[in-house]
Amino acid sequence: VQLRQGDVAIAITDSGSTEDVIEPLRTAFERGATTIAITGNPVGPVARYADHVLTTTTTRESELRPAAMSSRTGQLLVIDCLFVGIAQRTYERAAPALAASYEALAHRHAPNPRQPPRD
Repeated sequence: VQLRQGDVAIAITDSGSTEDVIEPLRTAFERGATTIAITGNPVGPVARYADHVLTTTTTRESELRPAAMSSRTGQLLVIDCLFVGIAQRTYERAAPALAASYEALAHRHAPNPRQPPRD
């Protein structure tokens, strides 16, 4: 892990006890990075190494596994909200990075029939 003070590490674990998620968060925490845990278990082991714990809802699982899908959807919503909030607060710095990211994947974008072709 190359993270240090001034960086942010985000761990996502529904159970709060996934070792493969906790270990890199712990390392980032110990190196001074700001750490965030997105979890369905705010008192799980992951919380020990999180400066901020964001709790998502959990439900009991059944044969069709709807709880797994709903927990991932909730976690992705939290990530999207964090992304939008940070992009809004740092727009002057974020805009060029967002544009570069968009351009790097432009070859994968479907053409917009309402837009004229680019030369």
